[in-house]
Amino acid sequence: MDVDNVLADSMSQWCLKATKYFGSKITKEDITDHKIVGSVLIPPRIIFKLQDEVWAEWESLPPTEPGIADKIASLRDHGFQVCIVTSRPLRSIIYVKQWLTKVGINYDEFCSLSPQQSKIVIKADALVDDAPEQIRDFIRVGRTGFLYKQPWNRSVKIPKAILVNGLSEILKHYKLISC
Repeated sequence: MDVDNVLADSMSQWCLKATKYFGSKITKEDITDHKIVGSVLIPPRIIFKLQDEVWAEWESLPPTEPGIADKIASLRDHGFQVCIVTSRPLRSIIYVKQWLTKVGINYDEFCSLSPQQSKIVIKADALVDDAPEQIRDFIRVGRTGFLYKQPWNRSVKIPKAILVNGLSEILKHYKLISC
């Protein structure tokens, strides 16, 4: 499970900060790529500064969907081992872990990668991520990729990717709950 924009709705918070910083409204719909740099006409240093601020204020960061801790617990109850994987900078990992605790998300493993690392290095059969390139990589090596739908990836077509609007759809995919 990826963290940003799969578990934590960090992009909405980033958009609020960017709107306040620039004085003109920026929404998730304005973001055309999960990598914000190049997606909006904002200098990279400001983008990263605002991302750091979002995680520094982790206590006010909402989950992407209601009942997210229960959905993760349901996956675990059905025998899945949940590994939380993030490419957040090391300086914000403490905030990520505090946020997971606050929201009540229990997991089996936590993996922190550098932003340049592909998530295929993790030992997992499936990946849930909003980053198309991460899902593409996972599928390319014969594993399952669940693309968590966000405005910036809606038009992306990845053969064999499983598009999900929410975490419950993972259980539906494996026929562990009814539709």
